Amino acid sequence: MSLSSLFSEKSFGELPGWDEDDHRAAYAAFRRSAFHVLTKPYRTGSLGVGFEAFAEAYQEARAVSLPNRAQARAFFERHFVPT
Repeated sequence: MSLSSLFSEKSFGELPGWDEDDHRAAYAAFRRSAFHVLTKPYRTGSLGVGFEAFAEAYQEARAVSLPNRAQARAFFERHFVPT
């Protein structure tokens, strides 16, 4: 059984506190990982997804240093699907 088969897709609105949270700290952490993978590549499949699934989000995170609160939230909503 694959790891991804254990999860079901949700909407961001179903996540408790999503609308009230400030996602800038999570963005900053994700951005650090986007630079980290340039020197120590992510091992494809170790999280149940391939590296290429993160490529576009990593590229955008490296380009935008610290978005405002709404932009950080939109970043995660654009690149990820809650489960």
